[in-house]
Amino acid sequence: MAEAVSTQPAAALNQRRVLAGLDEVGLGPILGPMVIGGVALEGPAGGDPWRLLRKLVCRDRTEKGKVRVADSKKVHKGGHQLGPIEHTALTFVGAWHGSLPATLAELLRLLGVDPAPLARCPWYGALELRLPIDNDRGELELLAHRLRRELDAKQIELLRLALRVVDVEEFNALIDATDNKSDTHFSAYADVLGGLLEAVRGRRGHVVADRCGGRFHYRNTLRRRWPDTRIVVIDEQPERSEYLLGEEGDETRLTFAEKADGRAFPTALASCLAKFVREAMIHSLNDWFRARLPDLEPTAGYYVDGHRFLAAVRDVPEVPWERLVRSR
Repeated sequence: MAEAVSTQPAAALNQRRVLAGLDEVGLGPILGPMVIGGVALEGPAGGDPWRLLRKLVCRDRTEKGKVRVADSKKVHKGGHQLGPIEHTALTFVGAWHGSLPATLAELLRLLGVDPAPLARCPWYGALELRLPIDNDRGELELLAHRLRRELDAKQIELLRLALRVVDVEEFNALIDATDNKSDTHFSAYADVLGGLLEAVRGRRGHVVADRCGGRFHYRNTLRRRWPDTRIVVIDEQPERSEYLLGEEGDETRLTFAEKADGRAFPTALASCLAKFVREAMIHSLNDWFRARLPDLEPTAGYYVDGHRFLAAVRDVPEVPWERLVRSR
């Protein structure tokens, strides 16, 4: 399956093509989790998923009756209404799983996340936030069913949808261990990347990752994580770095690219999954504090507004601050 960032001509591909992508949201805020999403799919070689699924999937603007898959910052344009990003995430999860999750905890489990450590934070509770939050369940179920049929008709299979949720307590522990925010980021990023590499192993797939911060040299970092894997550098440039991983003749192509979530379909979908889960968790955090301070303005957790929020809640009793505020 070809995508916008691929340089390999369609004629050189097999009849079936595996494409995967991953992206992170929430590295910069001081409140709430960092979430990494991963998606792997298989479909006709040379086919662009946006084009193949255009009957039900849109990209550049929201269209009624369709699911928008794009850079999550374009799908979710800020504020505290989760309708558009939830619409994308839950419709694809429903098409993949066969039904919509009823709660945030169920969604996390479906995507490979253990909710128990997160439930140590009182503002998440048992993560029993009911889903959907800002959409009609019946409409999403119908659209997910239609999308499932369209995926089948276009011979596209969703192989893997996955998440890695790094909440504040774990984030701070990783910072303590590495003393480096970039290394903390890549440590969690590589957990999802490893799952995608496993999902596409033996299929000569292509994994497209959004670039991690400002780095564009990844060979040594990849080798430290996977010391027994053959890694070949194709190119390393500020806008794009490419590698081959695995045995000769059966390699997986790995691309780190700027704005990959706007250029490769599975990377865009991974971005939307991660964004929705982060926003749902921030929604729970806001609800918990507003139950104690009804006039409190909600926050998205970013630096300036996050500090405004912290100043407002400083006298709330029984707050485990080490689980609320990031050290960096």
